[in-house]
Order: sequence, then structure tokens, then C-alpha cells
Amino acid sequence: MMTLFHWEKLSPTEFLQLQEYITYANKKLKDVLSEFTGDTNSGQYKQDEAIDFARFCTFINMYLVNVPEELCRHLFLSFLKKTGKGNAGPPPTLGSISERNPSTVSENEASQLVRQATVDNGRRSMSQKSITSILNISDSGDLWLRQSFAEKGRSLLRRRSTDIQTGFISLKDVVCCLSLLEAGRPEDKLEFMFRLYDSDGNGILDASEIECIINQMMTVAEYSGWDVSELKPILEEMMQEIDYDSDGTVSLDEWKRGGLTNIPLLVLLGMDSTLTDEGTHLWRLKHFNQPAYCNLCLSILLGVGKQGLCCTFCKYIVHERCASRAPAHCILTYCKSRKVSHPMNHHWVEGNCAGKCDRCKKFIKAYNRVTGRRCRWCKITLHNRCASQVNPDCDFGEFREHILSPLHICPAVLGRKRRVQADLRDSETGDAGISEITDDGKQSTETGSVSGSLKIIPSSSSIPLLVFVNPKSGGKQGTRILRKFQYLLNPRQVYNVMCDGGFFPGLQFFKDLPRFRILCCGGDGTVGWLLDSMDKMNFEVRSPVAVLPLGTGNDLARCLRWGGGYDGENLRKVLHHISNSTVVMMDRWQIEFSSTDDTGDDVDPIPCDIINSYFSIGVDASIAHRFHVMRERHPEKFNSRMKNKLWYFEFGTSETLSATCKNLHENIDILCDGVALDFSTGPSLEGIAFLNIPSIYGGSNLWGDTPRLKKRKKTNQTSKDRDRECSSGSMSSSDLSLTLQDVGDNLIEVVGLLNCIHVAQVKGGIQAGRRLAQCSSVVIRTRRRFPMQIDGEPWMQPPCTIAVTHKNQVPMLMAPHASKKLSFFGFFRKQ
Repeated sequence: MMTLFHWEKLSPTEFLQLQEYITYANKKLKDVLSEFTGDTNSGQYKQDEAIDFARFCTFINMYLVNVPEELCRHLFLSFLKKTGKGNAGPPPTLGSISERNPSTVSENEASQLVRQATVDNGRRSMSQKSITSILNISDSGDLWLRQSFAEKGRSLLRRRSTDIQTGFISLKDVVCCLSLLEAGRPEDKLEFMFRLYDSDGNGILDASEIECIINQMMTVAEYSGWDVSELKPILEEMMQEIDYDSDGTVSLDEWKRGGLTNIPLLVLLGMDSTLTDEGTHLWRLKHFNQPAYCNLCLSILLGVGKQGLCCTFCKYIVHERCASRAPAHCILTYCKSRKVSHPMNHHWVEGNCAGKCDRCKKFIKAYNRVTGRRCRWCKITLHNRCASQVNPDCDFGEFREHILSPLHICPAVLGRKRRVQADLRDSETGDAGISEITDDGKQSTETGSVSGSLKIIPSSSSIPLLVFVNPKSGGKQGTRILRKFQYLLNPRQVYNVMCDGGFFPGLQFFKDLPRFRILCCGGDGTVGWLLDSMDKMNFEVRSPVAVLPLGTGNDLARCLRWGGGYDGENLRKVLHHISNSTVVMMDRWQIEFSSTDDTGDDVDPIPCDIINSYFSIGVDASIAHRFHVMRERHPEKFNSRMKNKLWYFEFGTSETLSATCKNLHENIDILCDGVALDFSTGPSLEGIAFLNIPSIYGGSNLWGDTPRLKKRKKTNQTSKDRDRECSSGSMSSSDLSLTLQDVGDNLIEVVGLLNCIHVAQVKGGIQAGRRLAQCSSVVIRTRRRFPMQIDGEPWMQPPCTIAVTHKNQVPMLMAPHASKKLSFFGFFRKQ
């Protein structure tokens, strides 16, 4: 009666939740499997052995952190269901019945369970008339019949409740399914699955073992929104053709060769988002909101979910069954010769061109057939008949300033040969040239930069944009932004910082260019990571950095006018903002910690030693630390900015009641420019913040600058009845109430927080912080354990001495002012 299980498969929400857990897993599945099968405490297990529910929970908890018991139970039942037949199951309304004790289920509820089971089984083996007659019996007034149906329902429910305790599932099936969701190269996943099912280690799989792997792939494909009816014949055909030597078995080489040449399977395994071979499409499964046509067979793509495959680089669209026959004529991202006299030509992609023709300004009727064409580089859209009237040379369109032309990228060996010949000629004349070989064998010259096997040739006509994307930021927005920039720009100037070796490959590739800009797509932590990487690169002239905010607070992006978060804005608009941005210098501060006593091993690691935005001690850091601990335990509960803000509200409320940092000023000493702050005459403090930028807590101005205050500062007006604030001796000659904050003034601001309610008032814009000082260096000494945070990264710090000094200044890009729409009455007011 396995078909009576309510959870025959995970719900879409549970599948996304499982993906979220796997994304943040700290261990590799291969390592967890080795640890699990070799753990003497939980028993020795072979990979082909079945495990019960208790061992299944043990394995999941070793791989993932704090998985809810309900999700473990549903996942176990989904694998247990695979041993039965049939796909139908009871409706979701019966879930509450199935979770209860059978003895507490009412007569009507038990009868309802039997009715649904009868319908499910009858759909396969009975006529509709027979089903109706049985259901009528269950609804009759006969007490004996109704009690019989109720007892049968309770019996089914008892059997269902005991199956999870007595059932066994295959460990290999579990590991195979989870490996498809784990990040990694497709070839590594194929080999891992082969080794997993190769129990005897002879390097050969039979047809039944291959079919087990294919079944797991089909399950994951169905969860991911694939049209399984389209994918199943493709995989079955692969199974027939994979045995190249026709010996009835499949070797590892045959398995990998067949898998790596099956494009839909590669997409399912997680095709690498980086470039490999020139002209090769980068496919992804896509749902089309309007009619789309296959560029190969010219027929429409049908389906409710994700109908077909689309190339990320050139938007070439095909059916899943047509992908293997699609020509490899994707864009060329570099030039194989330095001596290129002809300009760049358009790269046309035909069909699926909704909109107007850029030549005749008439609509392209692309809803009923493959018509029209679009240039992948300049994004011009034309009728087929208008294409002959357009210059074949491509000027890269409106974003020519940002695009790194393929004509300006060539193999590094060409530049190296030319350089060596010049050095030989110079050596003959006694004037040796400069040629530097780095430790990793790469050559760096004055005329370009080297990254791997390619070299950039500088051009005076463009300022290329180097894009770094953190796909884990912004609730998976980073993945979509990565794909969009790979289409808008040259894919070789867009980098995924989580799988491309961080920032160093891109920075090394662009290092010797005289002019280029950088766009960092991520939160404040990602920006700080980028700035630290640029410090290690030792740039002679640092390139300015723009920010596309994908984090939660995004304070650095706010003060640079890039906004508080990305909400699906058109990236073309972002590129226009970068073109019109201005360069500002931003201070960065070095922070050093020295412990005052032996605190033992139970000490949280300090997240970083550079302050880019702010550093705080006390009440606000306590809230951030609670948020951080909860997010580490339950990452699936923090997948959107709105949820994160609600969690901050909950932790702020609990901190108000507990007041863990009460009378902080009694256990801390602060020296600003060598002069001690006097806390004896002021109110009690629960927090102290050190500000480098005028934004904290997701857009709040803790220093308290207002437009009216700035206007008074500019006109040098003074007032005799101004309230004096507590300040250090170094600030006694200036009035802190008129002191403005600047990100590049080589000064850091010190602000006091009264309590958690004061923090909420600052967040709401009702009040500002209590100004204490503005100085160029700070020394802090704490006498007890306090929560601290640097740029939103919190930890618990034992008693210590802290020194904050100025490190350097870095160029950042300030976005232009947002254009304000003039209202009707505002127009007359302006006149």
C-alpha cells in the first residue's frame, strides 16, 4: 500500500528548501559518505546496503545542518515510494489525518482515507462506474458498512505510520540524487555516480545499474520543472547508444563519453557557467512567457513548465531533443590573431525577435514563425528583408564603452613571441627590454595583461567593465544577474566569485590595463572581499568600484547612491548609471586586537581586520550576533531581505527585554587622538559605533547629518544657543553639532547609543546617535566580554585592547542623482 502515502514526492517548496540546505552545506557529499560508511559508532555500511529511517536521519544530519525532522521524514518517504508502483496519491487535505494517531481518527476521516485510496487504485484497475458504486456504499446510512469502512481506514493509517519505522531505502539512491543537486563539474558528478553504483569496483556497470542512475536523474529533473516526457526518450536513447563496444556492459569511459555529449543531461548535472571552447553554447533550461520557436527545427516550443534550452551567450533556442544537433556557432569571445584589419561583424541570431525593427520601425511578427534577427553584440533587431540594408560592421551599440571587444583579446603566446623578438633585437644593440616572468609562468608586459592563455590589448576608445557576481547574495538574484551580464557584455569580463577562484583571475586578467571600471554585484561583505583582493594585487593605479547591492543592509551601496537593494531593475539602466558616475575617494581603516588575558580556546574568530563601513560594540552588535547564529543554524529561513528584516525586529525586541550590554560605558575606555572620552557626565550607554560612511542599519544616518545642517555648514552660520555635546579634548576647539561626515576626510566618527529603543529610533529616522568625537585614530580597552561587529560581521570578543588607524583610500564610483519627476504644482512653484 505504498501508493497511499501522502508524500510520494517532495513538494516544490520542500525541494527548494532542500536545495538551499545543500547550497550552504559545509561538507562535500563524497566526504560525508566516506565518514558515514566508516563510522564505527553508527555501524559499518556498504554503499549498496539499505538503511532505515534512523540511519537516514544520521546521514542527512552529517551532511546538512539542522534539517527539520519533517523534511527528513518526507524525503525518506519519497525514496521509499520508489519501490512501489503508481504515482497517484491522496490530496493534501489528508496530510493532517496521516500525521495523527490512528486511534484518534474519526469515523468520517478514516472513511475519507479509504475513499481516496479506492479512487487512486480504481483509476488503474476499475471502471468509473465501479468506483462510484463503492463510494456510494461508503456514504450510505448503513451503520455496519460505515463502521467497516472506518476500521479499514484506520488499518491503512496504522500500516502507513509503521512503514516509516520498518521501511528501508537504498543509500546509493539517496547519495546519487543529492549529488545531482550539489555544486561541481558535470564530469566529476558522472564519475562519482559511476563509482557509487560500481559496488565490486570492477569498473563496469550493467543495464539495471545504469537504469537506477537514470531514474534518479528523472526524479531531480521533475522536481526542477523539466518536461519529463521530453527528457525520458533522450535518456533512453543515451542508454542504448552508450555501450559503444556492444559488450552488454558500460565502462567508465563509455559512461562519461555518453554523458558529456548529451546536452540535456549536462544541463541537468549543472553545466559550468564559464567559457570552455569558442563557439560552444552554454545551455540552460528556460520557461518562455511568450511563444518561442526552435532555431533548428523551426517548430514551436510546447509545455507548461520549462519548454526548452536557451543559450546564455547568444539566446539561441532549441528543443531538448534538438540540442545535440545544434551547430556550434555561438559567439567568439577573442581573436586568434593580433593582425586583424577588418572590423567586428554582427553576430545574427534568427527568430524570437519581439518588438520593432530598428531599421523600418515596424513590428516584427514573430508570434507565428521564426522571423527577424538580432545582433548579439549591439542588440539591434531587424526584419530579414532589412538586414541587407544595414552596415555589416558592428559598433557594439549603446554599451560599446563597457564591452571588451573580442578583437582586443588574443592568445598570450602571440604577444610573448613578439616581445621576445623585440628583446633579442634590443640585446643586439645593447638596449635590453623589460620582460617580467611571474612565479606561475605567466608573462606580464607593459602592453597588456595576461590571464591564463589570453591577453588583453589596451584600447583608448573604451573603458571596459570588469564584473564580479556573488551568486549566493540576494536570494539567488546573483545567478540571474550573472547570466544577464554574460549576454550584455563579453562573457570573458564577467566572473562568478564563488567558482572562478574568487577575484584574482579577473583582476589578473585586467591588471595592466590603463583604464577600466569594476562592478561588484553582492553585499557589503563581497565589496570588502574585493577591496582586500585588490590590496594584494598591488595595483599602481587602482580602478574605481561600483556596487550593485544584493545583500541585506547594503550600507556602502546606499551612501554611494547605488540603492538599498536590487529589485529586478533593468541592467541596461545600471550600465548607463556607471557611465555617468563620478569617482570619490573612500577611507579604509586598519583595526588590530590584542588580548589582555588568557581567554582559552573558546574564542570567536575575528572576521576581518579592515573597516570599510563601520565598527560597533554593544547593543547593535548583540542583535546582529543573534541574527548571525540563527542564520547559521537555519539558513532556509533567511532567503529574502524581508524575512531578514523581520528576524532583526524579533531579535531587537528580545534584546530590549534582556539588555545584555547595560552600562557598557562603565567597562570600556576610549582614547581619540590620545585624549580620553569622559563618560561620567553623560547618560549611560549600551553601544558605541565608529563610522566611516554615513549609513548604518540599512540606510540610517547615525551621525545625524540633515540638509538644513549642511546648508548652515556651507554658509558658516553660527548660533549662540547651540547644545554642546560630550567630546574629547581633541574636539574641544570645534563644534561637533556642526561637523559634517565625509567618506574621504581621513577622519572616523564616534557615536554613542543609549539602548535598543534608541537604535530603533535611529532606524526610523526619529533621532540620531549621541556624537562623541571625530578623530584620526582610536584606542579602545574593554574590561569584559562584549559583542562586536565589523561591516555587519558579528562575533563575541573577550576583554582586549583595540587600535584603529587609517589604512588607505580607495576610489569608488558614486552613482548620479536620481532624476526626480516634477509634479504639476511643483512646475508652477519652480516658475
